Amino acid sequence: MQYCSHCQVRIRGNKRNCPLCGNILPGHDGAYDQQEIYPVVPPFYERHLALRIMIFTSVVALVVSFVVYALFPSSINWPVFALFGLISMWLSLIIVIKKRHHITKNIMWQVTILSFLSVIWDWGTGWRGWSLDFVVPILFVSAMFVLYVTAKIMKLRARDYITYFLLDGLLGIIPVIFLLFDWIHVLYPSVISVAVSIIFLSAILIFQGENIKAELAKRMHI
Repeated sequence: MQYCSHCQVRIRGNKRNCPLCGNILPGHDGAYDQQEIYPVVPPFYERHLALRIMIFTSVVALVVSFVVYALFPSSINWPVFALFGLISMWLSLIIVIKKRHHITKNIMWQVTILSFLSVIWDWGTGWRGWSLDFVVPILFVSAMFVLYVTAKIMKLRARDYITYFLLDGLLGIIPVIFLLFDWIHVLYPSVISVAVSIIFLSAILIFQGENIKAELAKRMHI
């Protein structure tokens, strides 16, 4: 059996990389290919009944929106809004499926996508500023607490979440730009986001400083 000193686990077969951390395993001579312990199961999402139902529902919603708009014209282009809504839903769903094995990365992707989509929705509805006033700062602050709670509940190691904690903390400071350029009408969500982010980053640097150094050293070595 091979042994991964980083994960401290023993691995069956003759593998080049650890299936958990991806590091090169010692003692791999390259004489023969990696032996698969378990059979490779192809993804089955495209055949899943729920996915087919969602595709059918999306098509029906889009067609109905065009029919209603054609029969009852209005100043609001409802088919465009329906299309944006469906795109937002499917984009979020794709990210959830792709990143389903990495919870912290999934959270960061969702926050980034939802922030971007909220700005687009705000712009598409005449730009009332609600995306920058409320949605973006609230998403950043919420992500900090969700990441922390997720790490504690799942008992993740620092190397599994520290990068995303730092990234979310830096994203939470972005609303200071909204304040400096007077892009917002409601101040307190952005002020809270910036304050919480600074406290969040300070806590990480103080209490996880050694883990951050070790992670950076490891990445530079690789």
